[in-house]
Amino acid sequence: MLDLLRTFKPRAKAGTSNQAAFTFIDLFAGIGGLRLGFETIGGKCVFTCEWDRYSQATYRANFPDDDHEIAGDIRDVDLSDILAHDVLLAGFSCQPFSIAGVSKKNALHRPHGFACEAQGTLFFHLAKIIEHCKPRTFLLENVKNLVNHDQGHTFRTIHDILHKQLGYRVQSRIVDAKPWVPQHRERIFTAGFHPDAEDSGFTFDNMEIPNALARPKLKDIHHPESGEEESDHPFTGKRRSKVADKYMLRDHLWRYLRDYAKKHRAKGNGFGFGLFGIVSRGVV
Repeated sequence: MLDLLRTFKPRAKAGTSNQAAFTFIDLFAGIGGLRLGFETIGGKCVFTCEWDRYSQATYRANFPDDDHEIAGDIRDVDLSDILAHDVLLAGFSCQPFSIAGVSKKNALHRPHGFACEAQGTLFFHLAKIIEHCKPRTFLLENVKNLVNHDQGHTFRTIHDILHKQLGYRVQSRIVDAKPWVPQHRERIFTAGFHPDAEDSGFTFDNMEIPNALARPKLKDIHHPESGEEESDHPFTGKRRSKVADKYMLRDHLWRYLRDYAKKHRAKGNGFGFGLFGIVSRGVV
């Protein structure tokens, strides 16, 4: 992505810092994880959209220096309110396409994928924003199962809209986050490049993936509860060595998780929960 950004001069933006190497917008922003990498290479976020109020609160806490408000439901966003930008980031809603989400909707006899009016059609709103704003490049993120959903028809539709209708050069790659974080988390990333942008030769094939064998372990991020870390209110309690009680699972929730796993095992389903410890790991 950085290779592509070197191929054009950022557009001038009223009210934005001249120090920014480029500008970007953050759609379906969650708590802002995707944006971090683009700030690291000199980008400035000029517009954010996230509908969940709890995610909004966390996002504001993570990025208190933003000079723009957080827009809510993307379906209510007026295209004229989105500032011109170089890069569009979007982790659009994955529940209609995820394995767990599809299974749950099937169990409840509800439509999934694009047929899910509440979430499945949000990609089409995203496509309208891309068509209107014409960013030089975009990066979209979703669950791995998007590629296989509806026997591949869903992903082909997305690719055709981005490439054939909007004219972007599009490429995708499934990336597992486990070389960077202590979690096996596969996601499909799709990058698009405006036809007027110079072809930098960017390809996901050149993406360097760290050695998964040297990946971080849970113990690398676990609060030691030994007193060696400073108090971090409200995450730690009165004793700085202890995580606050409200962040610990209660007995009622443990019973629910065990009963839930037992019920689905009896049905032959793959639902359950995982137990991870500092030394050993068990799955229930």
